[in-house]
Amino acid sequence: MPQVFSTIQLLVAPVVMISACGLLCLALYNRLAAIVSRARGFIKEQFDVFSRLSHLPLEQQTSVEARLLRKRVGALDRQVNDIIRRAHLMRGAVTCMLLTIACMLICSLLLGLSTWVNVGPAALGVFTLGLLVMLAGVGFALAELMRAIDPVMVEMASLRETDHEDAMHDH
Repeated sequence: MPQVFSTIQLLVAPVVMISACGLLCLALYNRLAAIVSRARGFIKEQFDVFSRLSHLPLEQQTSVEARLLRKRVGALDRQVNDIIRRAHLMRGAVTCMLLTIACMLICSLLLGLSTWVNVGPAALGVFTLGLLVMLAGVGFALAELMRAIDPVMVEMASLRETDHEDAMHDH
């Protein structure tokens, strides 16, 4: 009976890690969905601006409106590229968390088998690998978080450029 209790205790650590990774996966999946949704919004706006630009009469293609629309397309293009990079980082984070869950499941299986076969070192190795993969996932998430306000900064810079150029044209 004491061996059963010690085996159950051994199995608890990977289960706690699986639960933690599951919660992180939920948050990261939601973050990824928001990023993808935002990218789609930028792409739709870019299409709308292209459409407005293409419907301007030929004599208005050099107007202030046309110039502003072209600048907006450029700003949106930068934002789409940035947000796609962020989506890749989030996908990397989610992938790492799912791989961590797989490692913890394998670790649990190995720990269960260790009551009959000496696979304890393999279980420890898989558990350590899972922790390292989880650490990589947290690194991906941190890298994406550091870029989270970049689209706002692009918007602000674009507006400042437009305001500055408009002021120059007024003089």
